[in-house]
Amino acid sequence: MKMTMFPFKPFEVNAGKPTVIETGSHEIYQKLILNFRDLKDDIKFSNDNFETVDTSKAMLWVGDSFVQADLNKLFQHSLNKKIVSLVNDDQMQQIFELSQQLKQVILESSYLMDLPLTIEEQTDIAKVIKFSEISFAKEINVNPYGIIETILKTAKELNLSSIVGFMNVTDYLTENEFSDLIESVKSLDVQILIIKFSESRRAERYNGCRYYYIDHDYVDLRESE
Repeated sequence: MKMTMFPFKPFEVNAGKPTVIETGSHEIYQKLILNFRDLKDDIKFSNDNFETVDTSKAMLWVGDSFVQADLNKLFQHSLNKKIVSLVNDDQMQQIFELSQQLKQVILESSYLMDLPLTIEEQTDIAKVIKFSEISFAKEINVNPYGIIETILKTAKELNLSSIVGFMNVTDYLTENEFSDLIESVKSLDVQILIIKFSESRRAERYNGCRYYYIDHDYVDLRESE
């Protein structure tokens, strides 16, 4: 995937290797965030066939994963669809039988009212999965690395082709954890973009990543590609 932001050369974001964009320009930093939140439209994405991709499809914007990320909000709908696809015939039969039992109990309780009430006999598996309120364990929310790792694993499980976008990652991760993150991105073969405001170029902090730096004067000091 390529990201184009005037007046700079395109930025590469590929699976298996984190891309990092740091900048000393408040304007550039704000521009990145606003575009990734789909509040502006002056950054463009294109695929390997040079076809334009809408930002909302190109980017799964997480932002500050430790402060802002709500994994259930990010993935709930897609997770439910995935689980529906994983239910086998025996499990489907069990769900149908248990759903019928539940409906019968509810219907019987309605008999206390003198009203012509009934319940749909057919079972919608998608509605049952949604009713079960499956969610991510709360324990992961206290571990910055665990949150990021879970997001990347979920993106892989759901076969998402979007770039997963983060900010401020190095504010929370130790150097060892960041090294583990690089290895995780490589093993999962996912696309990840990290943005960070920094008044100085810090390429050595991001060894193993594709690193770009734009200073406060809009000078592009990227690594040679």
